[in-house]
Amino acid sequence: MEQKNKGFYSTISVLPNHSIQHAASILKGANLDAIPVIDDKNCMVGILTIHHILDTVSKGASLSDSVGSIMDAAVSTDNLESDGMLVNHETSQDFKETASEKFSEKTLVENISERYRNLLSETGAIFNSTHNLIISVDLSGRVKIFNKSAEKFFGKKFEDVHNRKIEDFYPESRLKKVALSGTPEILQKVKINGQLFLSNRSPIIDQNNCVIGAVAILQDISEIELISDELSRVKALNRELDAIFESSFDGIWLSDGEGKVLKMNRANEKIFGFSRDQLIGKYPADLLEKGVYSRSSVVRAIEKKETVTTTLTTKDGKTIIATSTPVFDEKNNISLVVNNIRDATHLFELESEVDQLKGLTELYKNQLKQVDVKKGFVYQSSQMEETVSLALRLAEVNCPVLITGPSGVGKELVADIIHANSERKKGPFIKVNCGAIPENLMESELFGYESGAFSGANRAGKLGYFALAHKGTLLLDEIGELPLHMQVKLLRAVQDKSIMRVGGTKPVKVDIRLLASTNRNLNEMIAKEEFRTDLYYRLNVANVSVPALKDRREDILPLVEHFLHLYNKKYKKNIQVTNEVLEHWCQNDWPGNVRQLENTVERAVVSAQDQLVTTHDLQTSGTKASLKDGKQEIISLPEAVAQTEHRLIKRVFQQYKTTREMAKKLGVHQSTLIRKAAKYGIKKS
Repeated sequence: MEQKNKGFYSTISVLPNHSIQHAASILKGANLDAIPVIDDKNCMVGILTIHHILDTVSKGASLSDSVGSIMDAAVSTDNLESDGMLVNHETSQDFKETASEKFSEKTLVENISERYRNLLSETGAIFNSTHNLIISVDLSGRVKIFNKSAEKFFGKKFEDVHNRKIEDFYPESRLKKVALSGTPEILQKVKINGQLFLSNRSPIIDQNNCVIGAVAILQDISEIELISDELSRVKALNRELDAIFESSFDGIWLSDGEGKVLKMNRANEKIFGFSRDQLIGKYPADLLEKGVYSRSSVVRAIEKKETVTTTLTTKDGKTIIATSTPVFDEKNNISLVVNNIRDATHLFELESEVDQLKGLTELYKNQLKQVDVKKGFVYQSSQMEETVSLALRLAEVNCPVLITGPSGVGKELVADIIHANSERKKGPFIKVNCGAIPENLMESELFGYESGAFSGANRAGKLGYFALAHKGTLLLDEIGELPLHMQVKLLRAVQDKSIMRVGGTKPVKVDIRLLASTNRNLNEMIAKEEFRTDLYYRLNVANVSVPALKDRREDILPLVEHFLHLYNKKYKKNIQVTNEVLEHWCQNDWPGNVRQLENTVERAVVSAQDQLVTTHDLQTSGTKASLKDGKQEIISLPEAVAQTEHRLIKRVFQQYKTTREMAKKLGVHQSTLIRKAAKYGIKKS
């Protein structure tokens, strides 16, 4: 029994020198009726029952007496009887006389032993099943408890460390210090053999409130620490992602597999005009009903199971580009939809402006390809003064203007004055000759067309003149040449301030100022049902009539001077005209008006043989319209002399090599010949 119960008795027992009071407190604390008595070798030397204690106290004994003093009636260990019980020599005879009583005490001891073995087994199972390391020492620092987790971690068995000093294998334990100081050390991180533990070190206190040792419970938190570090990194990453998420200029929101809004950034509030609280938790049908957007890209992405990009409009008319990208789980089901929302209103406006600029560039390129001489608006007459003054007044108001007058009087220049002095002067000025556009192309040229509108059309579509003139001025020259069916469409464009492109389905708003010009009598055309009355009144809000050149003859001389200067510079000449030529030009009626006068002056400059143009030169050049009735009239003697001198000098320059020979032939001094040749611009070829 000694070897069998050696480990058991070291746990709950008393020594012979312990007081009866101490033994009674152990019995009470453990809720037992008896307790083994062991010696200093941890061998059982007897048993003490509650009956013994009560009997002793009833006889007047002191509770401070030793347990050994009342063991005379208890079991001893000097001799071993056949039943295996140990008895005292002095009571061996009494034992034989009271065998039945001793057998009952033996049974009690066995029952107690069995109960304590079970208790120890349960306690040991608890200690050994925990993942934490449990180590206890006595006051001398010797190991008393060392569970399976401790065995596994330190690589030592309980038998190897029992009653050994803990410093031998765990010098940093501090258990002996805790036992001696009686001060616990709670929730401290310690590192043992490279692993991190959370340590709770506490003193062990007996029923007498005396410290008898210390215990350490060590929880391995290496993995927890790694998880904690990873969690910290994840939290930091989440903060960074949230910052990026919130700082994005684009709207970003997340939807679940059914389209319900889970999360969105603040940019969506600005784009859609709704707070996040109004949108989170809502389904696409709810958002459509609220008017948040015109259609849902989320629904299409879920239906098609692929990324979908589409344009939509918001409640306040913004144009949005929405891209919805589904995210799939391991079962290929949509678990999440990531939506990127971009306010493209400004982008579309810029794109429209770029298209407009491209169209204007192309138009200006075509104009630059032509020999287009810049013409100034030159006048001196009171009639033109009134015309220009009216044009300047009309430039200040944004209304349609009809410019009338005969062909060639300068109606386009009046339109230039109106545009250049209006609030639209920084915008485009588009001039369209309605008579120069084929009837079958007129609609597409004016209003533009969509991609694929007709065979041979540009794949990207084309902006019409109305769109090119957006925010500027559009001049429809020769408006009287517009076919009736186009007059209807023009009227609608003027009234609605919008156009319908060929092949288009939606009207396009345009902001233009419309000017129209014609040399035809529109009232007569209306009477003949060749021009619509309603369109006429829409165009003729204000009227500027440009007079014919024959009605303002005082403008002819300034115009001649202007055109001479213009074409001398262009052709690098220095041509002048005689007074007789000017007189003839001033008397001419000029049915072609300023355009005819300009053409006459240009022809005189380019065809002049000498620097001075005479009426004879005009006749020989075929410019008969420049002479009244096309007949040669009597000229003055000085002019006749000049003409004769010019012809003679030119002839001798062609026939002779030196000015000396030429002067001799003409019978004049050499210096006189040189001076007159310079006067007429004659040089030796």
